[in-house]
Amino acid sequence: MRWARGAARLSESRATPVLTLRDVAKRYRRRVVLDGLDLALGRGEIVGLLGPNGSGKTTTLRIAAGLLWPDRGAVEVAGEPLTPEQPALRARVGYLPERVPLYDPMTVRGYLEFVAGVRGLSAARHRAAVADVLGAFDLEAVAGRVIGHLSKGFRQRIGLAQALIAAPDVLLLDEPTNGLDPFQIIEARAMIVRASEGRGVIFSTHILQEVAALCTRVVYLHGGRLITLSPAACAARRLRAVIVCADPAPVVDAVRGLAAGIGMRVPQALGPRRWQLDIELADGGASRAAVARVLATTAELESLGGDGFELESALEQALAGFADGAPA
Repeated sequence: MRWARGAARLSESRATPVLTLRDVAKRYRRRVVLDGLDLALGRGEIVGLLGPNGSGKTTTLRIAAGLLWPDRGAVEVAGEPLTPEQPALRARVGYLPERVPLYDPMTVRGYLEFVAGVRGLSAARHRAAVADVLGAFDLEAVAGRVIGHLSKGFRQRIGLAQALIAAPDVLLLDEPTNGLDPFQIIEARAMIVRASEGRGVIFSTHILQEVAALCTRVVYLHGGRLITLSPAACAARRLRAVIVCADPAPVVDAVRGLAAGIGMRVPQALGPRRWQLDIELADGGASRAAVARVLATTAELESLGGDGFELESALEQALAGFADGAPA
């Protein structure tokens, strides 16, 4: 699909981060929000951004998207500085704010065509890009409907579609599952997994289980700086997935083919075409995000849950070390 990764970008070195925030600082009047924040995002990573309300998560994402400028520090996209004089570089960053930027009187297709035009896509790419995101997020059936008449789940799909319409290298998601019902959350997780292929993703959330299931790395915003949780806590451990397919055997083979040391119990039948998979991954093996992508592409992924207890423990230790003056 065109919204995944352009062929020209395949030649870029995977060693070069697709997004870098270096010594970023931001204050609002007397309040310091960010103070020397550093973050490098690699292609294929899904980074979970945690932090209490008011800690600066949204400010961090807005600066990374080029919608807000730091008082100090630098932002780079694929090694190029993101500045007000480089507006075209912003097209390589897709951003979904907490409040999805939709125009309720417009139709879904009309809105996506408008976004494609604002992003500066050529006429040929314009039509193809709209068709691609409509198909990728199952929006064809509502393409002619007015956005204001659609459910929140559909609105979230449209928000992801607009963020990906220019096939960006970086995808930034601010509380993407906030306010969704349980079924919509499952849908949103699957869409995030599909959208992460071939690009770097950062998403902020308060839900540790969500982070445990999807992320390759987790950072916590505290005192204006990022604390990186230990790789052991963020590495895949135990996952439970529910998939819909006629035969789970090819799915099991695909997951086991990701890396050595993957443990899987015999799939449990939950009903017609519904199967439960219990997966345990070894240290240094495949990431949770890689497993999620395989499940989503080889079957219909109904749900994917992770064990959040290791993250809770790692977060407590990291914050205790930060308070004691230990390096984050």
